[in-house]
Amino acid sequence: MNKFILPFLTSISLLTFATADAQCKRFTRQRVISALDKNIMLDQVAAGTLGRGESAATVIEVRSPGVLDLIISTHSDLGTVLYSVVDTQGRLYKDGTIQGQLERLSVESDGQGDLIVHIQSEKASGAYTPLGCVALATTRPISSKNDMDILTSE
Repeated sequence: MNKFILPFLTSISLLTFATADAQCKRFTRQRVISALDKNIMLDQVAAGTLGRGESAATVIEVRSPGVLDLIISTHSDLGTVLYSVVDTQGRLYKDGTIQGQLERLSVESDGQGDLIVHIQSEKASGAYTPLGCVALATTRPISSKNDMDILTSE
C-alpha cells in the first residue's frame, strides 16, 4: 500500500501545478493581452503564481537606451502588491503599489544595464494564505524595425 502513496502524491502535485499554470496563462491573456492597442504587440511575458507574503523578480534585458513600456497585473487575492523597477547597478527607476488591477509604466532606460522588476505581495492576516497570479509584459509597436527591440524612442 505504501508503494502507491508517493506516486499518488506526485501525481496530485503535478496536476495542481498544471492547473495553476493554466489559470495564470488565462489570467495573462484576459488582463494583459486584452489591454493592448491594435498597433502594439507583446514582446516579453512573464507570469506566475504567488502566495500572500511571497515575492518574485524577473530580469528584462535592455540593449540600448530608450523608453520601455511595462505592464504589471496582479490578482485581487494577493492584496496590495509592491513593485519596483531597478537596474543591475541598483538605480531605482519606478516603484509603487498595485491591488488587483493593471498598471502600465513607461520606464526610461539609459541602456547601461538590464532592468529587474521585483514584486512583493501583502502578508496574509490569517492562517489561510490565498494564491494569485501576477503577469508582467513588455510591449513594442508593430512597426518596430527589430523583432528584439523592446524600446521605443520618444
